[in-house]
Amino acid sequence: MNRSLRLFAAAFDTVAMAGVAYVDTGGRFARNLAEYVLWGSVLAAAICAFVIATSGAGALAWVAIGYVLFGGALTAGSPHWGLVLLALALMPLVPRPNGSLVLGLGLAVVAAFASRVAIGLIL
Repeated sequence: MNRSLRLFAAAFDTVAMAGVAYVDTGGRFARNLAEYVLWGSVLAAAICAFVIATSGAGALAWVAIGYVLFGGALTAGSPHWGLVLLALALMPLVPRPNGSLVLGLGLAVVAAFASRVAIGLIL
């Protein structure tokens, strides 16, 4: 898949996630963990689209995917299938760090657990 198609798909995912976040939160931001997770996932999808658009560092995109995985798998009431599916949809679109899928998945898992710890300390 060429870069333009990957960028279109990532941008679509970002807009769709923004719509879901807006509807689920009523446009509010930062009242509780669920709102942080939803709007953070919008930002993470936008970061992935930015990395694709600029041919940027794949590691950054995989860390963003890790945040989405945190929201989908490591929060109360998990699994949240919409977020898990968003993470899975973004994975084939972003560049792999050093050409390694295993390294990308490892970064995503570490970022997911780090997000859980960081959000736990903040909230």
